[in-house]
Order: sequence, then C-alpha cells, then structure tokens
Amino acid sequence: MKYGRFVNNNTLILFLFIVGSFLFVELNFRYWYRFLEQYMMFQTTGSYFQDRLAEPGGLNEYVTEFFSLAFIRPYGASVVIALLLGLISGCFFLYLKACGVQASMLAAILPSFLIWIYPQESIALLVMLAFVQVLACVYTSVERDWARYLLGFLFLGASYFFAAPANLLLALWIAVYECLVKEDKTRFGVALIAIAWAGLLPLIAMRTVYILPMREAFFSKHLCHPEYPISVSLGYIALAYPLTAFGLYCVRNRVFIRRESWKRIVSCAFLLIVMVAGILYKKDPMEQAYRYDYHARRGEWQEIVSHARTHSVRDMDALIYLNLALSKTGRFTSDLMRFPQIGEGGFIPHDPKSRMGLIEASEVAWQVGQVNAAQRFAFVGVLSSQRCVQPRLMKRLVETYLVTGEYRAAEKYIKILESNPHYRDWATAQRPLLDSVACASVDWIAAKRAMLPITDNPLDLTKAFPNALAFLIDDHADNRPAFEYGMGYLLVYKDLMAFMHYMERMKERGEAFPVLYQEAICLFFSAVQKDPEAFRSFPVSPEVRNRFLRFMKVARSMPPAALRQQFGDTYYYYAQFIPTPKRQ
Repeated sequence: MKYGRFVNNNTLILFLFIVGSFLFVELNFRYWYRFLEQYMMFQTTGSYFQDRLAEPGGLNEYVTEFFSLAFIRPYGASVVIALLLGLISGCFFLYLKACGVQASMLAAILPSFLIWIYPQESIALLVMLAFVQVLACVYTSVERDWARYLLGFLFLGASYFFAAPANLLLALWIAVYECLVKEDKTRFGVALIAIAWAGLLPLIAMRTVYILPMREAFFSKHLCHPEYPISVSLGYIALAYPLTAFGLYCVRNRVFIRRESWKRIVSCAFLLIVMVAGILYKKDPMEQAYRYDYHARRGEWQEIVSHARTHSVRDMDALIYLNLALSKTGRFTSDLMRFPQIGEGGFIPHDPKSRMGLIEASEVAWQVGQVNAAQRFAFVGVLSSQRCVQPRLMKRLVETYLVTGEYRAAEKYIKILESNPHYRDWATAQRPLLDSVACASVDWIAAKRAMLPITDNPLDLTKAFPNALAFLIDDHADNRPAFEYGMGYLLVYKDLMAFMHYMERMKERGEAFPVLYQEAICLFFSAVQKDPEAFRSFPVSPEVRNRFLRFMKVARSMPPAALRQQFGDTYYYYAQFIPTPKRQ
C-alpha cells in the first residue's frame, strides 16, 4: 500500500510538471516556436530521408522536423515540448531507481527545469535527450552483465548515428550506472570503456563513413547554428542529468521528510511555486513581434490592429507589422497617429540581415509593389536560414516568380513545398498558374503586374526608403500602399513642403483627402505658408478645420494630459509635441 501511494505521488508530480510545461510554453513562447517552425521544413520525399541518414544527427533532425509540423497549430508546440519533457523526466526517474537512488519524481524533474531557464531554438536537443533516456532505461533493465554490455556497445553506435553527441551522453549515463550499482573493480573498467568507445566513434566515423569537420563529427550541426559557437547552455542541460544522479546517490540514505503525506504536500507545493515563478518571470522579450509575424503569415491583419489598440506597440518589429496591418485593413491614414511612430525604422527595417528583418522587408516590398525587391529579400532569407529552407519565404518566391512570369523558377519552389505536409495544398493550388494564360487571368497577379515599376529604380528600398518609393509613386499614381507609405514617411518626419507637392497632385486628380492629410494641410497653411486662397482650394472639411482651430486656441492653456486626450490622435498634435525622429 505504501509503495502504491508512493507511485501515485510521483505520477501526480509528473502530471503537474507536464501541465506546467504546457502552460510555460503556451503563455510565454508559443509565438516564438511558431516563428521557428518555418526554419525546420520536414519533407516526405525518399531522397530527403536519405540525405538526413547520410550525416550524424540527421535522423534526430528528421524526427525534430516532423514534430515541428505541429508548431503552427494552436497548442502544437506546447503539447510537443511538454510531452517530451515528461518523457525525459519519467525515464530519468526510472534510471535513478535502477541506480539505487530512492528519490522522488520531484528530484528527477529538477534537471528538466534547465529547459525552462534556457529555451532552445530547436527541439532537437529535447528529442536527443528523450532518445538517450529511453536507451538508458532499456540498458539498466537488463540484469545479465554480458547482455547489458553488448547492448550498451550497440546502443552507443546507434545513438551516435541518431544524433551526435548522444553517444557521449549515453556513455556518461552508462558509466554512472555501472559505478553506482556494481561494487567490484570491473565497474570502473566498464565505465572507461564506454566513454572511450563513445569518444572514438566520431573519429572513426569521420575517417570511414562521413566527410565532415571535427566539430560536426562530435556535435551535430543541427543542435545549434553551424556558424555560431556552441552554446554553454547545451552543456549545462546535458550534464545536469548524470550529475544529478551522482549527487542523489551520495545522499541516498538521508531522510529529509519521514511522513509520506508531508512528502506529497511539500513536493507538490514546491513544484507549483517553482512553476508559477517560471511562468510569470520568464518572458519572451520579442513576444509581440513574433505574435504579429504569426498573424501576418496567416493574413490575420485585423488581429494585429486589435492587439495593438489594446496593448500598444513595444518594439520596432511589431511597429512594422502594425503599419503593414493598417495599410492592409485600410486604416493607415486614419490610425497612423494613434500609435507611436519612430521614423523610417517603423516602416521597413534598415539594411536587414536578421531573419525577422528579411521577412519584414519582403512583406513591405511586396505590399508597396516593389516585386523584385520582395523577391530579393525572400531569396536572401532562404539562403541565409540555418538549414537553407524557409517555406514561408519560398511561398513569396513562388508568388513573385509568377508575377514576373518566371514559371520554371516558380515550379522549382512549388515542387519543394509540395513535399511538406503543411504547405502541400497551397503549393498544389499554384501549379495550374504555371500556364501563362491561366496565370494572367488571376486577379491578384493581374493587380500586381499592373503596379510593376516602369522606370529603372536604382535605389534599395531598405536604404533609401522615401526616394525608392518616389519612383513607384511616379510610375503609378494609383499605387495606394506606396503612396500611403510615402506620405506617412513625410508626415512622421514633418516634411510638409514635400508632402504638399503630392497633395497638389492629388487635388489635380480630384481624389478624396483622408482626415490625416487634411490635418497636415491645415497645419501647413497655418504655420508654414499663410495663403488663405490656396488653403480654400483644398477640400478640407469644416469639421477638420474647426477642430484644428480649437486646438490652436487651447494648445497653450490646456493641461498636457487633457490636450493629449482630446487631440492626441491628430497630426498637428504630433507635429507640435512629439519629437521628430532622427533620420537613418
């Protein structure tokens, strides 16, 4: 009966940890993993599987990419990571029992909290740890020495083939087990042989099977970016389990709490306190940017606007997506001044090199009609990704190649995307557009082709943003997104002289003036050029004019808080009280 209660207590603790891990990822890092999903492209082709088998750690990466398919789904990443952590902790508990350590599940869970402290870019480390833990449990379950040694020899080779450095970790687990369980002198010999065999495996493999550098032979290139130093946190996480086992063995005879009921209460209370603290204080600083990126890739532009209205914007990347969303939803001119604007960096990243920056630059270029620039940023984003795959930007390449009529290039990326279960339906739907006649009849392609630049534009959209937009506006005056972005730039930097040049052209075309433009016109003729006749030639509504006059009357006397509440969404309040951003 006591043993049954002990098992139930441990099961309850493990269940609470799995639930806590789910909440930790879902509340703090769900959008991060949804963003990372596009950098791990699982493919169903036989050649892709063979390519993964041809490198150490490739099979682990193949399984990792398969699990990553769930990341784009609601709760997908949270469920996968929570279950992997539960599997690792549960197997480690069984390993401790095999080593003769009478520890509770809480002690077995403690090393797994390092995953909370050091969230990894890829779950490849978790998949590898789970694989090693399962092998270690199977190894410790074999009682006959000769059978266990043979199994360990085979497991070390299989673990290296699955994911280097899994062989080194498994060797440590085997060494700790043999040293703790056996009491004769052979235990140290077995431990040394296991470690030596695990260390020789990469050297043998790189001389006989693989052609690869020393680092990749010992540490798979899929655990971290091959161009970056190996993170110290990987070592902390990997070594925590054997060190914990050894430490718990040293205090195995100590009894800290005698009563089983108190053990249960103290263990559950401690676990809950630690998990709540982790959930509350381990926040992703780019959560909003990743959230907006997720909504943007799904075309949920209204979700971005609604969230920003409730929570405002906290960083440049989020502001870029917000301004994109305002343009997509037709609210650019009405809501631009409702949010803090930081200048050019809030419209498009300057000289982007990061993953997020290249995606944003491609999105903005595609939106304003600079198709070739959108294609270039997408192509660089694909090439610079860790695994040279970026399905989201591959979709953009398909779209741009269809618009420019480069059908063979579009077909190449359609074929790649068709090998991925998540993107297969979208890619298959684009295949009929490889026919030029069918392609020309599609509305969105015809609309993009109608806005293609006519004159050569020598300017980089991300380095000379307003001037590059000017070429697009001059070629197509009806290119609304480009015009809005250009006017937004001029108004943010308070360049009313250049702004009025375009207002004159709008007046000549007989176009309607948004309220934002009317407010800027009122300010121009009040503070820059006092010409009542010219002012009357612009279609400024009486409501806008009267509100501006009220602002001018009370701007000096009204308290700042009241003034902001009444006029904070107007352009003239921005021009008067908000500092002008510095130009890049």
